[in-house]
Amino acid sequence: MQRTQTQTSPSGFNLQPTHIILLRSPAIKSTLSKNAMLGFGNQYRTVDASAIAVFCADLEPTKRIDRIFEMERQSGMREDGYLAVLRVAASFLTGESNTLSNNGGRGSSTHLSSFFKQTFTKALSPVQPMPTMENVESWSYKNAGIMAQMYTLAATAHGLSTCMMEGFDARRAKEILRIPDRYGIPLMVATGYDFGAPPVAHADLEEDDDTTNEPDTQQLKRTPRLETNELFFGDSFGEPLDLFWTINLL
Repeated sequence: MQRTQTQTSPSGFNLQPTHIILLRSPAIKSTLSKNAMLGFGNQYRTVDASAIAVFCADLEPTKRIDRIFEMERQSGMREDGYLAVLRVAASFLTGESNTLSNNGGRGSSTHLSSFFKQTFTKALSPVQPMPTMENVESWSYKNAGIMAQMYTLAATAHGLSTCMMEGFDARRAKEILRIPDRYGIPLMVATGYDFGAPPVAHADLEEDDDTTNEPDTQQLKRTPRLETNELFFGDSFGEPLDLFWTINLL
């Protein structure tokens, strides 16, 4: 249920630019703690917590637009006017350059594109309301932060404790967790039970259960979401998340 609740997190243009690696392997957590985490507190929490949720922000979100557009079209949730401008608006406002440099797809051309967009919007702002232009990292990290908040709220609702961490060497962490250059790591969230606290028992619920008792015709329609296995990974980027994972003590 916590995954399902986290997955409902809103995002700009519903592009869903955030992936979560749920790190539970003691060996990988130890490697991450020793080689990438900064400060005793973060190093300790990384090995002590039951799981570390590593949030990965897509720095090339325009590659998602066609997929999301088709999902939105098939869902029937959006008006035709919204769909007509979705591709152009998302491409313009995410802060990503259409002309990518050779520096991992982000470089001087991206900054130049952002500069022209900012100049254009500032020039028109005295005449009419204009959006505040951000670079792609700011846009994507902001969306990841929204999802991280949803994750921590869902965890708390299920009796878990969390601690957000931003003190780490992102380059080293990406190497350890095999995260592609396309993604950045804005934060990690240590997750587990408080020391000495008994686990909280929850009633068994199916992931697609609706907690409301309203008839189907009265339930709220929801905007489409990517599949759970596309957004959540286990121990490294792209690795399937095993919900019944256990430590092999042999």
